[in-house]
Amino acid sequence: MTRSVRGILIGLCMGLMAFSSLAGAQQPMPQTTKESIAGTPAVKTEVFKGTVIEVDGNHLAVRMSTGDVRTFNVPESRRFIVDGKELTVGQLKTGTKLTATVITTTTPVSDRTTTIGTGKVWWVSGNTVILTLPNNENRMYKVNENYRFTVGGEKAAVHDLKKGMMISAQKIVEEPRTEIASNTEVIGEAPPPPKPVVAATPAPEPVRARPAAAPTPKPEQVADRAAEAPPVETLPAELPKSGSEVPLIGLLGLLLVGGSTLLRALRRP
Repeated sequence: MTRSVRGILIGLCMGLMAFSSLAGAQQPMPQTTKESIAGTPAVKTEVFKGTVIEVDGNHLAVRMSTGDVRTFNVPESRRFIVDGKELTVGQLKTGTKLTATVITTTTPVSDRTTTIGTGKVWWVSGNTVILTLPNNENRMYKVNENYRFTVGGEKAAVHDLKKGMMISAQKIVEEPRTEIASNTEVIGEAPPPPKPVVAATPAPEPVRARPAAAPTPKPEQVADRAAEAPPVETLPAELPKSGSEVPLIGLLGLLLVGGSTLLRALRRP
């Protein structure tokens, strides 16, 4: 092979490579962008009340105002405002009254994915079109009648497409989801301290009134009372032994004489 023929072949190869690069530049790869579109949020406020009945580590049991008992696994970062002081769950005491205000914000969000690509119409019939993509892959699409392609800067429906047209298409995919944000504030009131136990003291005995002391009589009053008092006879401890029974016998004799005299007088007519 001569040098001239070799030079021609090299030139042809370089020309083909340049043509391929030009064709690739005319059909850029699809470009994809993503965005999230938020809707109107809805805000809901709820208030829950209850009393602490048990605390064990990060586990909290609360008797709700409805009478139900609910358990919570409280994170370390949660703080409770009790009587104006920040407390962790481990510092709560049984009997503490809690009030939780929960604000829930629900926001609808659409995740939109937009893909803009180019292709060459390979075949079209009705609402079905087959495009040759920049990677030389043929792909078939079912097109909505309301969708519009861009052909030479103008909008065209699927029925306006012809084989060989270079078109630009935009594909939009939206996926709805919901974002929920919750903000909880818990305030509380500590239980009152226990009352001190006071021993019962016995009732004091009633004070009895003492009789008033009699006034001390004056000397002249004592003398007057002594004069007014009757004399008191004092009997000897024993009778005198000088007495005899003769007077008694004489007395009996007089009684007998008197009695006989009385009987005689009564017998007389």
